[in-house]
Amino acid sequence: QMYPVLISSLGIVVGLLTLLMQHVFCKVKDTPDVEKALKGILIISTVLMTPVVILLSYCCLPGVFSMGDGYEHVKSWYCAVSIMLGLWSGLIIGYVTEYYTSHSYAPVREIAET
Repeated sequence: QMYPVLISSLGIVVGLLTLLMQHVFCKVKDTPDVEKALKGILIISTVLMTPVVILLSYCCLPGVFSMGDGYEHVKSWYCAVSIMLGLWSGLIIGYVTEYYTSHSYAPVREIAET
């Protein structure tokens, strides 16, 4: 019953750790460095949260459980996989969004030139 709360709570902790690690791995000294730092934060948080999700799913959920009619045999790793798909999809969406909205890449430059 505490699984969603633990995922959310540890997500906050991972977010804070990510910000601390960002100062080590992706230092911002000038304006162009901000874009790289944001990419770094996205990568670091995704990589850090992945094992947290796996560990919480293993420790907090029974091996097999029921979620009601039609979902009688749900395995704990199904929950972990669904969360990880969301994490890694968010990373991909972040990169694609940056490509199509950042002035550093061709699509935005082409529109700006017209």
